[in-house]
Amino acid sequence: MNGQPLRNLKRNTELLILIEVLESPSIRMKEIADRLHITVQAVSQYISEMKREGMLKEQGGSVRPTRRGMQIAQEHFSALKDQVDATLRRISVIDRCVAIAGKKIRKGQAVGLVMEDGMLMAFPGQESPSTGDSLEDADEGDDVLVGQLEGIVDLELGKLLIVEAPSEADGGSKVANIERVRAKIDEFSPGLLAAGDAVGAAMLMKASGELFTIHAPIDSSMSALSKGVDVVFSGTRESVDRLLEAVGNLKKESGYGISWKIYKA
Repeated sequence: MNGQPLRNLKRNTELLILIEVLESPSIRMKEIADRLHITVQAVSQYISEMKREGMLKEQGGSVRPTRRGMQIAQEHFSALKDQVDATLRRISVIDRCVAIAGKKIRKGQAVGLVMEDGMLMAFPGQESPSTGDSLEDADEGDDVLVGQLEGIVDLELGKLLIVEAPSEADGGSKVANIERVRAKIDEFSPGLLAAGDAVGAAMLMKASGELFTIHAPIDSSMSALSKGVDVVFSGTRESVDRLLEAVGNLKKESGYGISWKIYKA
C-alpha cells in the first residue's frame, strides 16, 4: 500500500467508487460520475481496473465489492486516518504553552520563546521568532504560563552519534574498544545517552560509568533530537536500523533532516 495514502488519488477515487457501489448496489455509472465529479468514461476505466485487481466482481448484472476490495478499503482508510491525525497534530493551533522563565517575568509582560538544550525558555522583552505574553508572575527558573502566542519557535534539531556495538554473537561489548568509545562520547558531548538494547547498554555503562534502563530508547532519542538535544545512541545493528528508520520517517513526514554519523565500536 502507498506510504502516503492522502496523496494516492487513484486509490482514493477507487475506494470512493467502491463505497458508492456498496451503499447502492444498483447505482449507474452516470450517478457515480455525478457524485464524484468525474466523467462516466473515468468511472468505467476505474471499475475495469478494480475488477482486474479483484476489488469488484460482476454479480446479477451489476458490480459488487469483493472480500479483497473490502479489506483494501479498511486498510487504506485506517492508514489515511492515521496520516490525517498526524497532520492535524502538526498544524494544530496552540494559543498557550508552559516555558521556563530565563529571568524574572511580570504578569502581562511580553516574552520571547527560545529552545535551549531541549527546554522551552521565556525571556522578558527578548526578540524572537516566537513571542507571547506572560499570564503570571514568575521568578527565574520558575515554570511560567505564556499566552497570545505568535510565530514559530526557532528550532535547530539535535545531532546524532550512533555507536554501533558488535553483536552478542561477535562478542558484544566485551570486544569493543571502550576507551575509544569513551573518547568519542566525550568529544561529542551529548545531552542524552540512549541504549537501544542490552549490548548497547553494557557498552555505554562501561564508557560512561552510568546505569541505563532500556525504555523506549528510539522514541526518547527522537523526542530529544526534535528539541535540539544532541544524542548518542548505542546498540547492535538491529537496534541501529530501527533508529535510522525513525530518522528517515521524520524526514518524510516533516521535511526535517537530522545530522547523524555512525562509529562502529
